[in-house]
Amino acid sequence: MPRRKGFDTSAILDKVYPIIEKAISTRYNLWKRAVSNFMQKRSASLFDIAPCDRIYYTDLDREELFQALGIGTHEIMNGIRDTYYYSIAAFKPSQAKDETTIVCMCLIRYFFLKNNQKDLELAMIYLSFSGKFYPSIHYGFFKTVAPAKYRHVMEYVINHKMSNKYDLKKYGTIIATVKEMDKTWVIAYKNEFKEFIDEDVCYTIDQLHNRLKSFVKNVASLYYEAYENKEYITYDKDSLPEEGDSALYHLTTNDSFKLQMYVENTMTKINTSQVDYSICKSCSDANVKTEEVKSIIETILNNQDNLMKVREYITLTIACFLEESEVKEINSTKFLTYAIKPKPNTKNPAILRSKEIMDELLDDNSVGFRKRKHRNATRQSYYAAFSTYFTIVAIRANR
Repeated sequence: MPRRKGFDTSAILDKVYPIIEKAISTRYNLWKRAVSNFMQKRSASLFDIAPCDRIYYTDLDREELFQALGIGTHEIMNGIRDTYYYSIAAFKPSQAKDETTIVCMCLIRYFFLKNNQKDLELAMIYLSFSGKFYPSIHYGFFKTVAPAKYRHVMEYVINHKMSNKYDLKKYGTIIATVKEMDKTWVIAYKNEFKEFIDEDVCYTIDQLHNRLKSFVKNVASLYYEAYENKEYITYDKDSLPEEGDSALYHLTTNDSFKLQMYVENTMTKINTSQVDYSICKSCSDANVKTEEVKSIIETILNNQDNLMKVREYITLTIACFLEESEVKEINSTKFLTYAIKPKPNTKNPAILRSKEIMDELLDDNSVGFRKRKHRNATRQSYYAAFSTYFTIVAIRANR
């Protein structure tokens, strides 16, 4: 990006970034807990298939973030005051004068430079749903005829007016859409995150805000068009769709939404928490002791390459339960019983694949399993420990 004369201050990099770098290196677990709490409190809205809710960001959320990092807003504002833009009254983007935004930008830079993709994603999601971004943008485009009150209109838009050229239709949920947006944003402006003078900070903030604004605006345009023309009145919610790619979507909308929400909540819990010793204790038996269970799970989760397999396993387990059970809530004893019960004679390809994943992860990450798996009873103990751990995590993540 070309530099403009007089716009080359670096107060954020010189005065704010060192504060955040020190804070995150010493209070990392507290930060992850704050982000996890933020996301879990809003999980139903984040994993919704439609932007019906504003997804509020409150003063309490802000306080929790700053307390987690052990910093005060005045420390951040002291740095912002030394930027070239602070004295410009009507400066755009206004978010560049917001302490929460600047803290999040510094966190994003920190994880970007560390090449820590998992925490980079969390930091970007947090910024995207903080007060100066998605919540305020949503309010701006839905001041009247709030979709939270007219959900049937929004559902009509998603099901009948959107093609796959719309990111929301392509990715399925609010959070999945924003994740993809965040990913392309940080890659597009990687040089600005490396250099990070104040003009770079402002420019990248503005670009993210514009992307989110475009996303919400596109949905809002279709929504108000459908509402004003009363298109939704002819929409029969119980009618079956035409044969083709959309058929599965219509027939499984509710379960698909629940599945995505359950899986994302579980992965967020896994990504923002330490391995739970008490759960490991519940998973152990005479063949596989508590410490070994803990060691196996830690080894699996500490390898980024394993997380996709863990996610696939969780997805398959929950999907099979939703398909077979009349109970659609996984925070239940029925789900626990279903998930950990051996299924030796199954021909279900999803269950067979979940068994393959268990074998692969245990074989790659447990010396004990490799040595002792020839004994059926011992092998089943390892399977039971694996499935029980991730099932209990899924249940707790979706309370």
